[in-house]
Amino acid sequence: MSSTSTDPVSYTAQIVAAKRAIEQFLPTPLFNDPYAKDLAGDEVEHLLAKWREVADRQGRSLADIIAKRTRYIAIRTRFFDDLLLATLPQFSKPQVVILGSGLDTRAYRLPCPPATTLYEVDLPGVLDYKANALRNIKPNCRHYMIAGDLENFQSGWIARLLEAGLRQESPTIWLLEGVVMYLPEPSAHSLLRTIAALSCPGSVLGMDAVKSGSILAAHNAENADRGRVVRHWQFGCDEPQQLLQGYGWSAEVSKPQDIGQAHGRYPKSMPVTAEVGGHQQERGVWLVKARKDR
Repeated sequence: MSSTSTDPVSYTAQIVAAKRAIEQFLPTPLFNDPYAKDLAGDEVEHLLAKWREVADRQGRSLADIIAKRTRYIAIRTRFFDDLLLATLPQFSKPQVVILGSGLDTRAYRLPCPPATTLYEVDLPGVLDYKANALRNIKPNCRHYMIAGDLENFQSGWIARLLEAGLRQESPTIWLLEGVVMYLPEPSAHSLLRTIAALSCPGSVLGMDAVKSGSILAAHNAENADRGRVVRHWQFGCDEPQQLLQGYGWSAEVSKPQDIGQAHGRYPKSMPVTAEVGGHQQERGVWLVKARKDR
């Protein structure tokens, strides 16, 4: 998998892995990921070269540029790590499903209770690449990679997930990290509907998404041939609690800057509006942890 991949899912997964790897260069990284660098390939050096140019141009240190350019991925990774580590002990036989897992390494780097089963669902090429790169690393749980396209429910991933042992009668921890913003709106709703149908009360969902203003800004970036990651965004939502309530979840919503301030990675105030199509549109990202009520 090279950093010039034309597949936006694989491509963005590699950029995220590179940012996780670069986070490790900071004096106090927010998480430990010893495997991200190997998974990211040459994307690490590609980003660092770009950011060195930015640092020189702005007369700032490279560490300052890294801290800013990686801060959302760092906060998001830490948010999902903390959610998972806090929730796993609540279940006697935890089962975790990471949808659109990309180059996630939680099965290998997080301490899991012995009875934990973790399933990853993503495109076969992504999973094959990761399985080969980590072939000498033993996961810390029972670990299954399930091939499937989240946008195509005919790709069989639901049946394969159940065949691999997912128990619908037991609570599930679902992680959708950097997933729904890349889906067309109908597909995003179909995915949330499917997760709800597979989840019994007490299940837990971790998810991030962007506001509708961010989608409009992303379209502008695509038209201007900018934004290697955001140009692929398609679905935004301004009312995440209402969205998830419709599928039976009670949600607690956080802004990354609120979490980031506690870790010293975000300023106290952030610009939340931008000129989009001649109008001021509110942009932003939200992070959510939710519990299934019904």
